[in-house]
Amino acid sequence: MTPTVTNDFGVGYSMADVSANGGQRHDTTNPVPTDLARFPQVIGLTEDILVRHRARVLNPSTAVPGAQGRRPDSTAYRSNTLLVPLAVARDAKAIARFNKALVKVGVELVVRLPKTPRWREAVDGFDGDFPVPVLLHLRDDAVTEAAPDPWTVLANLRRVLGPEATKGIGLEHLAVAASVGMYGATYGSGAPFGNGVPFGNGVPFGNGVPFGNGVPFGNGVGGGAIALGNGARNAVRLFLPKPARRDPATLAPGRRPVVAVLDTGIGEHPWLTVGAADTDPVVEVSAEFQGLLADLETTLTDQSGGALPSLASPNDERDVLQPLLGITDSHSGHGTFVTGLVFQNCPDARVLSLRVLHTDGITTDGSVLLALEWLRERVTSALAENRPQDLVDVVSISLGFYPEHTDQSTGLQLAEAVRKLTDLGVVVVAAAGNDATTRPFVPAAMALNADGSNTGNPLLIAVGALNPSGKSVAAFSNEGAWVTRWAPGNAVVSTVPLWQGSEGPDLQNQGPGPLPRATLDPDDLTSGFAVWAGTSFATPVVAGMIARRLTELADATSVDDRVSRAGNARDLADADLTALGWRS
Repeated sequence: MTPTVTNDFGVGYSMADVSANGGQRHDTTNPVPTDLARFPQVIGLTEDILVRHRARVLNPSTAVPGAQGRRPDSTAYRSNTLLVPLAVARDAKAIARFNKALVKVGVELVVRLPKTPRWREAVDGFDGDFPVPVLLHLRDDAVTEAAPDPWTVLANLRRVLGPEATKGIGLEHLAVAASVGMYGATYGSGAPFGNGVPFGNGVPFGNGVPFGNGVPFGNGVGGGAIALGNGARNAVRLFLPKPARRDPATLAPGRRPVVAVLDTGIGEHPWLTVGAADTDPVVEVSAEFQGLLADLETTLTDQSGGALPSLASPNDERDVLQPLLGITDSHSGHGTFVTGLVFQNCPDARVLSLRVLHTDGITTDGSVLLALEWLRERVTSALAENRPQDLVDVVSISLGFYPEHTDQSTGLQLAEAVRKLTDLGVVVVAAAGNDATTRPFVPAAMALNADGSNTGNPLLIAVGALNPSGKSVAAFSNEGAWVTRWAPGNAVVSTVPLWQGSEGPDLQNQGPGPLPRATLDPDDLTSGFAVWAGTSFATPVVAGMIARRLTELADATSVDDRVSRAGNARDLADADLTALGWRS
C-alpha cells in the first residue's frame, strides 16, 4: 500500500500551514527526489523542548562514528543518562570497570536508584537485564568544561570494552506520541507544542516543519496544497449510545480481556468508569506503577536538577505546561482518546491505563521499558499464583522513536522487553509513526528480521493509518515491510475528558436570542468527544479488534497455551481486517 503523497522532510516544500478543516497542508509544487525521501537526517527541535526534557539531538555529520566507523542516524536522547542493565548498575565492580575505560573521556557513570520500599520490593521481581537510567558526571580531574555527550560515552565504551561487555547499554531516547495536528499550550519562549515542534505532533524526525501548526478555521487551503491529516482534537457531538458490555462470566474465557494502554493516562468520561479490577470497571489504573515511575524520575532529578512534571497520578491532565494561562496542552486527552477507541472496538475489555507520556506527547524509552517490565512481572506472577484477574492480554503503544541504528545492539533493550511479553502470550500492538517515511519507527519496527522480513516476532504488530474510507493510506502514515497491519487513523472520533480550557472561540457575540453566537471553541471538550488523526489511533483499533476475538476463546493458564491463544486471536482479527478491506 502506497501513500499518495511523498514526504521529503523539508527538501523542496513546506508543511507549515494547516487547512481550513484542521488538516496539514503539503505543497506539491516541488517534487521530491526519491533518494532523499527515505531517511530524515536532522531532528528539528526547539531549545525549549530539549531543555525541558534534558535532551539533545544526535547530528550524524558531527557525531563520533560507531562500530566499524559507521555514522549514526539522527535521534534525540537524554543528555545526562545512559540506560544500563539493572544487574550491572547494582554491580560496583562492573561500574568501576566502565569508569576506568572512561578516564580519558573525563566522564564517570554514577548510579542513583530509588530507595523507596515500593521500588526495592518491585525490582526484586525484575529481570537483571531490565535497563535503568544511570547518570553521567564529569570527573573532578576532567580538563573539559563541556557536558558529556552520552553518545560519545557509549561509542567509547563499545570501542574500548567491546560489544559483549557493553551489551544492553544504550541511549535513553526521547519517544513521542504518534498523533498529528494538535492545539496546545506553548512552553518557554513561545515554542508551541503542536506548532512547529516535531516532537508531539507528527513527530517528523526531519528538518522540515512538522505536521500541524494550529487550526486556522476559515483560512482556505492555498494552491498546490494537500491536507495530509484531518482532525486536531477538534470537539464533536456524538449521538450514539454507550457501547453495551456483557457480563464477564458469559465470555468464553470467563473474564474480560485486559488491554494495557501506555499513554497520557485516563480522564473523566461517562463511558470510561475507573476503578479497582474487582469492581469490573472499564478502566483500571495502578498506583504502584505510577509510584515506581515517579520514584525513578525524582531520584534522577534530585541528583541532577531539571525536574519534569510528575507522572505519579494516573490521571490525564489538562494544563500542565502553562497553568497560569489555563490552555489545554497539545497532547492532553491523548490517552483518554486511545482508551475510547479500545472500548468502541471491544466494550467487553478492561483497559489497564499506564501513564508514561507527558502532556506535550514526550516520554523516554526508559519510562516505556519500566512499563513493559512491570507488565511482564505482573503477568508472570499472575500465572504463577493463579490470579487470572491480573493477566494482561494485549498492550497498545501509540508512541515511539527513530533509533540511531537499526542493528541488534541498538534495539536490544526494547526488542527484548517486547519479546518477553510476547513470549508470555501478550500481543503488543504499536503505532507505525506519522512522517510518511520508511525509516523504522520503534518499537513498531522491531518485528523485523536481519534480512528486513517482518516475521521476527509474530505477536508484535505494527499499525499504519488509513483514511476514513479504509480504501487509502493516510498521507502522513509511515510505511514499509515492517508495517504489518492497517486501520483507520485519520479523522477518527473517540472520547476526550470533559474539559473546558481558557482559549475560547475566535469570535463571540451576544445575539438576539438567549444564547451567544460564537465560532468553535478549540478548548471546549465538554461534549466528551473529538476527532483526531494519527497512527496513534489506528493502533488501539487493532488492539481492540484482537481483544474482541479473545472474548470468544477459552482462557489459557500455561505459557504455551497463552501464546497459541494469542496467535489465534491475531489470526481471527486479521480475517476481520481482510473482510473490511484493510488487509490484503
